[in-house]
Amino acid sequence: MSISGFIFSGGLSSRFGSNKLLHEIDSVPMGICVYNNLRQALTFPPSFLGPQVSHNEFANHTFVSGSREGQGPLGAICDALEHATTEYVIFAPCDTPYFSSDSFIELAKFRRSADVVVAADESGPHMRHWLLSCWNVKSVKDQLLNSYLSGERAIHRSISNLQIAEVKYPLSQVRNINSPHDLQ
Repeated sequence: MSISGFIFSGGLSSRFGSNKLLHEIDSVPMGICVYNNLRQALTFPPSFLGPQVSHNEFANHTFVSGSREGQGPLGAICDALEHATTEYVIFAPCDTPYFSSDSFIELAKFRRSADVVVAADESGPHMRHWLLSCWNVKSVKDQLLNSYLSGERAIHRSISNLQIAEVKYPLSQVRNINSPHDLQ
């Protein structure tokens, strides 16, 4: 069963102060850290979901942008699902460099257990990280597109009647880097 991946890279990075995709961690852009970790769990190399970035590190990478560009995470997910050519899709934000390749592989292993498999942290019940997730394209695509067209923008409300599975990870792995302070 084939699986592809998309890395959310279209945000404004307003809290961070500069493009998070390009911020270096140990001399590697954060977006490339996520790409390298995600690549291990996939049949095909992942694509970045957002506008093309002109930076040498990203010259040979694929960027996908759709009609919902700039319309939030649900819009980005819908754009990706319309571009998907595989049965399953894994999503990852560009600001989760500590979600390891082993964690992505584990998330992918659970893909047949639900319509959506979401990473959750151990800080409490249902602390789900919807943008670190694996989706069955066939079982979710129409519902998400219809939800988006009806005006819904919240992921959790758009999938309320789908079968959801959680895979728990330490908070240190699933945390987003929203400001330079988060890297300390």
